[in-house]
Amino acid sequence: MHYKSLCRVMVAAMSLSLVVPNVSMAAEPTTVASENHTEAHSQPVTDPETEPSSPETNPSETTPSESNKPSETPTEPTTPTESESQPNTKPETEPPSESETPSTGETGDGTNGSESNSQDGSDATEKPSESETDDLHKQPQIVGTEEEESETKDQTESNEQTESNNNNTTNNSQYGSNQELVANQQIVIPPQILSSFRFVTVKKVYALSKQKNLKVYSDKDTSSTVVGKLPKNGLCYVLQSEDEEWTYIESGSVRGFVKADKLTTGKKASNYVKKKTEKKLQKATALVNPLKNPALTFTKTTTKTTVVKKRYAIAKTEGLNIREGKSEESRILGKLPKGALCYVLKDAKKEWVYVESGDVRGFVSSKLLLQGKEAEKLVEETGEDEIALADELIDAEDNEVLYYTLTSTKEGAISSSIRDSMVRFAQQFVGNAYVWGGVSLTNGADCSGFVQSIYAQYGYSLPRVAEDQAQYGMKIPVEEAAPGDLIFYAKDGYIHHVVMYIGDGKTVEAQSTATGIVNANVNTGEAVWATRIISDDDVANVELVSNNTGQYTSASDSDIGQLLGTFKLTAYCSCPICCGQWSGGPTASGAMPIQGRTVAMAGVPFGTRLVINGQIYTVEDRGTPYGHVDIYLNNHQEAVNFGVQYTNVYMAN
Repeated sequence: MHYKSLCRVMVAAMSLSLVVPNVSMAAEPTTVASENHTEAHSQPVTDPETEPSSPETNPSETTPSESNKPSETPTEPTTPTESESQPNTKPETEPPSESETPSTGETGDGTNGSESNSQDGSDATEKPSESETDDLHKQPQIVGTEEEESETKDQTESNEQTESNNNNTTNNSQYGSNQELVANQQIVIPPQILSSFRFVTVKKVYALSKQKNLKVYSDKDTSSTVVGKLPKNGLCYVLQSEDEEWTYIESGSVRGFVKADKLTTGKKASNYVKKKTEKKLQKATALVNPLKNPALTFTKTTTKTTVVKKRYAIAKTEGLNIREGKSEESRILGKLPKGALCYVLKDAKKEWVYVESGDVRGFVSSKLLLQGKEAEKLVEETGEDEIALADELIDAEDNEVLYYTLTSTKEGAISSSIRDSMVRFAQQFVGNAYVWGGVSLTNGADCSGFVQSIYAQYGYSLPRVAEDQAQYGMKIPVEEAAPGDLIFYAKDGYIHHVVMYIGDGKTVEAQSTATGIVNANVNTGEAVWATRIISDDDVANVELVSNNTGQYTSASDSDIGQLLGTFKLTAYCSCPICCGQWSGGPTASGAMPIQGRTVAMAGVPFGTRLVINGQIYTVEDRGTPYGHVDIYLNNHQEAVNFGVQYTNVYMAN
């Protein structure tokens, strides 16, 4: 994806169309916002303490338009004035609920183009004079208005307060209390979430070993158990890239972690596999029993077939035991009543057959089962749903042969795979900034912007503000929330905050300017209901589980080295719009790009580490001059939303 600058003309028009040169256009925001695909980042037209009740365009649903024409081409970055473009997107209600409105210099967009970005305390609005036209695929930053700059900086709330505690928040709700608000909602008891032990099949993402005997570990630690080894050019499949150092893979019966820099991925790997064919490529050799591998269920996704054709078997005797091993001394996991139904999953012609009946999985003596056409005839005559299943004696999670095969006659719980991945993905942004109006996971988001951006990574399009998000999806009682569900807080009948539930009474949320993105306990005093959006019907969304592979490394004080200067920041992805013919390929350094690690900039050697907005990045690509950092993101819309920012950039020690 090197030489990205050759392919940015398509985005040039939409980038330049965002700067509105006069007050009269700002007074009619709809004439600009309808063409502005970063409208959610801009300072809202309305007073930040009020929020219109009518929904506006969801920024995650908008797409760049090649026909956008700038009313005036800017030649240098602009400073905050009333003439900046104002979208018609609803303002976020969370900020005014803090004891202060956005601090001076904090923009109403999703960026930190403010004094909070400037780590030396300098005014970040004093931007370099570099022409905007050298970066045609990015959008100029929409900076704050005078309304923002007239705010007070008095911070009276404690670090534990959310933005919910500001008594000055304008209450536009028609309800006078939380009880009245809840009474007027259709809140239902959700269906039970399917058991999560079954695996889900995902698309194949190829990777090849760069060296002989590449070790596969049971954990992200070279001191952990080596569970397998890959030969040179051995084939594996990426299930999740945990961070810049480790990748979770599957190869044959081996599942575990390998060093990311020891794998060839992307188009190079895909082309090699296409040329050689999968069947001819070697897989990993297992060094431990796969059932004893601690990394086996790190994700419940696999590239293998998980749902198989039903092969019926009927118990011939009363109380037929389903065992944990292939002997009568093995532990009993469950019992089949006489005439009960089970399904043969493996070893159909052996003395001990591996079966599944309900959630009981284990071995049964084949001579005690009616199989083949006789079993099929009996099921057809009686009706499959009318036949009893096994009685479970041992929980599935305690069954040591639960994954003797990853196959099942039932679909895996798709939602569980999405939920697990989503929570892990969201957790990596803990410690990042809260920015009112923001939707950037790295540079700052408000509460609804945070959950909107997380959900967008998995293919879900949420409304922009908490009040509207609270009406999206299935409304359920707070106590029914599962990891990944959203919980809404209200005060005096007005929704003002949203959090993501992560289990055990805990949340991950963009809490306040004082605390940023944090883990917290559910505020049961203000929680009114939860919403469920993820379901087991979301087959397309589970494919995105392996795509959300970014991992951000926070910089400590000791990591911050020499100040290089106030640099321009933009973002790009690996799509054809950003990278043209190099789309989907490696960076100019040869490494595959990883969100949270990869940046592009000329003038420094590959491998140079930079500290940007408190995160450590590595220069692995080219396409922008020295002083202009292009940050890699997985998602094009997020790259577009990033816009243009300016901040101090440091060398990392």
